[in-house]
Amino acid sequence: MLWKLKERQQQWLAEERGTVRKDWGGKLRLALAFPNRYSIGMSNLGFQFVYEALNHYDHVVCERVFYPEAEDLPMLKQQPGRLLSVESQRPLLDFHFLTFSLPFENDFSNSVEMIKFGGIPPLSEQRASSDPFVAAGGIAVSMNPEPLAPFFDFVFVGEAETLIPDFLAFWLENQESKRSRQELLTALAKEVQGIYVPSLYRVSYHQHGTVAAIEPLPGSGVPPRVAYRRTDLNASSPCKTAILTPNTEFSNVLLVEIGRGCGRGCRFCAAGFMYRPMRHHAADKVLGAMEPGFPEISRVGLVSAAVTDYPDISCVCQELVRSGKQLSFSSLRADRITPEIVAALQASQHRSVAIAVEAGSARLRRVINKDLTLDDIYRAVALLTEGGILSLKLYFMIGLPTETLDDLEAIVEVVKGVKHHVLKTSRGQKRLGTVTLSINAFIPKAFTPFQWVSFAGVQELKERAKWIKKTLQKVPNVRVHFDVPKWAYVEALLARGDRRTALFLEKVALDDLSWTQAMRTAPLNPDFWVMRERDRDEIFPWEIIDLGLKRTFLWEEYQSALQEQKGLPCMPEEGCRRCGICGA
Repeated sequence: MLWKLKERQQQWLAEERGTVRKDWGGKLRLALAFPNRYSIGMSNLGFQFVYEALNHYDHVVCERVFYPEAEDLPMLKQQPGRLLSVESQRPLLDFHFLTFSLPFENDFSNSVEMIKFGGIPPLSEQRASSDPFVAAGGIAVSMNPEPLAPFFDFVFVGEAETLIPDFLAFWLENQESKRSRQELLTALAKEVQGIYVPSLYRVSYHQHGTVAAIEPLPGSGVPPRVAYRRTDLNASSPCKTAILTPNTEFSNVLLVEIGRGCGRGCRFCAAGFMYRPMRHHAADKVLGAMEPGFPEISRVGLVSAAVTDYPDISCVCQELVRSGKQLSFSSLRADRITPEIVAALQASQHRSVAIAVEAGSARLRRVINKDLTLDDIYRAVALLTEGGILSLKLYFMIGLPTETLDDLEAIVEVVKGVKHHVLKTSRGQKRLGTVTLSINAFIPKAFTPFQWVSFAGVQELKERAKWIKKTLQKVPNVRVHFDVPKWAYVEALLARGDRRTALFLEKVALDDLSWTQAMRTAPLNPDFWVMRERDRDEIFPWEIIDLGLKRTFLWEEYQSALQEQKGLPCMPEEGCRRCGICGA
């Protein structure tokens, strides 16, 4: 019932700190949507940053909207149009824009459902001039927007700090325009770099099904490819938590971004290539970000794709601990764990730390360019356990290119070795340490050297996971957690699909079918996008986006992987121009 939805949202508001509530008079109205539950959306730093950045403008009112809680779904499926914003509890049709933050492919179907729940025609071609414009941003759509092309009027390609000012300036200038909806979209795509309007491009296909061309409509005047926009972190403030709420896993943690990107060049990692070159916020800006807003919060989460590669990490940790703060990290690189970092973890009363190992064997770590040795891992384990941190979480992937049974056996040996070092170092202490494995399926992503490879397959992944679990089941104090291969397959489909894969989203989001039913009834074989290794010169649907990366660089990195050769790190400060992002 609608009153229950409103009551729940009012409870959220009552428990939040930092919420922005504005008068609507004469303002540009944006509904900022996160396609998952409130607790997950409010844990996302990018979502919180965009909310704060938009509300910084006096002529803008930005309110949040989330995917419905389970008890609200039946009502919204029966009565579309009742999905409401949190701040004013107004229907989405009252806004000028419905804009999604999309960090994960598996939330694509939720976003399409939310459009329908808002009473807005789900397909862009069906919308009238009175309907809100529907847009999306975030790393998932910047990597590959094509599966969502029929549903979105436009897509933000790149990083919010650079896109928001230009986008708002355009609409402020055109707020009273008499142009038609399509004329406004065409002007937006032409005048604001980094805006992709899918309806202004035509896709053609070869007879065997691969993409033949993605071209602007004749006379549209839009660019042949849409440039990805990057932010100069030297000219911007660190992203940080804007709203604190007890209804999230970071209920009492101030998250602060210290850097963006990673220079290691791990060949599986989308963030490591999308966010090139690696950039850092100055230490004084990071420390300064702690004070405004929530000075009373004692726990700080430092956020970056490579936290321990931050050049001033030891200095920042020591200063925060000295000022009475406790620190949290998402995961740490084993080869960069120092006594200073361990001391900061001790002072913050950490009892568990996560280390990303990714692959068991040295051979496979060379393939994926994970520059990490067993000595690095065991040294880190010794430092952590000597510091009283006895519970470790190890991240691994299965289904990586060239993986064999020997590589799976190596995962088991690494785990046993880590367990041995934990017990050896913690001997005599009152409690035993635990080792938890978090094992995820490898998914080939756009704009990485592995964009050519195929997904391993659901059944194959199940068998590999079953073998690892059986082999480790008798090892005490070792726990093993796997993701679900079925959902990894769906993610691979949406990460690698072209516009035709929107049909699956329609069946799931609009026809209320399960993914299994959608794949069974659609006149398309999803294996074409998921299980097929790509040819060297095949045109990829995501190449409508111009990331700045040389295709030849990615291919050469892929060949180096197959030859088990180490790749070079991203080093723009040393004049490196290999990948193309920093110029030829």
